[in-house]
Amino acid sequence: MTVAFLLKEGGIQYSNGEVLDFEQLSIDYNTVRFNMINRNMDSKQQEPIHQEPGKQKRKKPDGVSTNNLIFSAHIGNNSDLFPSVLALYVPPGSIVADVTYGKGVFWRKIPKDTYKLLASDLKTGIDCRNLPYEDNSIDCVVFDPPYMHSPGGTAHNGHQNYEEYYKNNNSYKSEKKYHEAVLDLYFSGAKEAFRVLKNKGILIIKCQDEVCANKQRLTHVEIIVELEKQGYITEDLFVLVRNGRPGVSRVIKQRHARKNHSYFLVFRKKAK
Repeated sequence: MTVAFLLKEGGIQYSNGEVLDFEQLSIDYNTVRFNMINRNMDSKQQEPIHQEPGKQKRKKPDGVSTNNLIFSAHIGNNSDLFPSVLALYVPPGSIVADVTYGKGVFWRKIPKDTYKLLASDLKTGIDCRNLPYEDNSIDCVVFDPPYMHSPGGTAHNGHQNYEEYYKNNNSYKSEKKYHEAVLDLYFSGAKEAFRVLKNKGILIIKCQDEVCANKQRLTHVEIIVELEKQGYITEDLFVLVRNGRPGVSRVIKQRHARKNHSYFLVFRKKAK
């Protein structure tokens, strides 16, 4: 059946005399559209799920929702954060060589039987650049050398105590000076660690950035760049923020932010 209509100002007049104004048309249109959408949704919900023959239903993801995790930044001290680093990357029972053991502050909160710990430093007669271990024999190496140059005199007096604490700086001889000598110790120690580590073994390095000769040196970046050249894969970075506010003996004008954080860098030896 054909229905004729006449478009008039404000509405539509059909051949049977019925008039539908535009306002009513808009209401009807929106109502119809809303109803059509609802009907389509209902029909989709009622449609049976057709599974292809031989195709398994999608498995519900494993795991639970939680925020009880190991995070990349921590406020505290080494013995607080170090157990978390090990828990994430070094399975219990692993052979761990701490080649700058000192007084063992990293290990204070780790039960003694958790790992097979080989503790050494220069005080025990073992140089981190010449380890007495066989090639590919160690699961994890922990390396925390002096990470700041001490120019002598009263400058960095507190850190000179730190160097004495680990016994690695006083006998270390290098043609390089200042910050470059610090990097040289990191790089040469990492090469020796690479030798003794098993394939996919873990190297944990503690470091801190410094300002040397009024120049910002991002030590953690320099170490990452070099060790990836040596054949390591960078696995992780942990930031340790110290408790309290560090000070200085005297200051005229501050030119750089005072460092109050250090890093644990985690590397993995590439498998051959």
